[in-house]
Amino acid sequence: MPAGFPPPRRPGDDRIPGRTAWVDAAKGLCIVLVVLHHVVMFLEPRGLVPGPLGMLNTALASLRMPLFFLASGLFLAAVLARPWRVLLHRRVALFGWLYALWTAVQFAVLSALPAGTAPELATQSWAGLLLSPVIPAPSMWFLYALAVFSVAARALRRVPATVLLVATGVLSGLVGAGTLEFASMAWEFMARYAFFFVLGWHGRALVERLAAATSPLRVLVAGVLAAGAAAASVVLGVREIPGVAFALNLLAVGGGVLVAAQLARWRIGAVAVALGRRTLPIYLTNILVIGGVTALLTGVRLPVAAQYALVGAVTALAVVVTLGAHRALTAARAGWLYDLPGRWAVRPAVR
Repeated sequence: MPAGFPPPRRPGDDRIPGRTAWVDAAKGLCIVLVVLHHVVMFLEPRGLVPGPLGMLNTALASLRMPLFFLASGLFLAAVLARPWRVLLHRRVALFGWLYALWTAVQFAVLSALPAGTAPELATQSWAGLLLSPVIPAPSMWFLYALAVFSVAARALRRVPATVLLVATGVLSGLVGAGTLEFASMAWEFMARYAFFFVLGWHGRALVERLAAATSPLRVLVAGVLAAGAAAASVVLGVREIPGVAFALNLLAVGGGVLVAAQLARWRIGAVAVALGRRTLPIYLTNILVIGGVTALLTGVRLPVAAQYALVGAVTALAVVVTLGAHRALTAARAGWLYDLPGRWAVRPAVR
């Protein structure tokens, strides 16, 4: 990480500096797992991902986005306490602008790459691009979800927390079991992970107590429980029972909080904390970097050991290049690629 790299502002984030390093560590962990997922998604069809690593990536689905949504909801209350215009500016206008802009950029770049470079899940047709305001783009849906969830939370803020948690928990259980299906993958994910956003919003004190209780032993126990439960669910074939996938998500997220809190206490965890403060530029552009690298790997065949190294190298490269691009573009007065343009740009709150 370049020294002095300025962390991009995270609109609506009204945290007290120095008190929530573990949340940044959690976000840093999540963004690396998201990039890893995209690397596997691009390279696996080309036979460049070892089977065990592909299975591990699938298992990590219980952690990466649920924990990301939990972290995103932790500081929502401060924004919801402000007028609608603040929420619409900091959450809806900003995320809507970035979603529309980068959905178009990603469509243009992936369409220009050789046919078959990008997997079907990451690509869109012209019809898909035109429908993206109502059917979220496959790789930008998280921004869409944050805008939708923020508006829904503002509208439902007087509804008791228990009601919201039960409702979203039941929804997550049904969707996770495949009992309830959506035509759109993105809407399905949003329905499945809404609970964790609400849990971060209404259960912040509980989550912070869990983070404060972290220890190496508890991290180990949580990891063993989560891995054991996931393996047992596959062996017994019970994942399609409503509530099983949801329970696995809860175990994974609880373990993720403990891991992030433990990381934040270690010197090596400073890398995760730093990445957690720079998730936006990584999220917006990592697919473009991965797509370009995948195009260069056309026809390449590697032994299994080298495949592990390749996946790790492409993941690290994508993170470094996206951060470097952000720094260069911001210096070149192209900050509107990461924020609302001109006078509409989101400013830090005045204290």
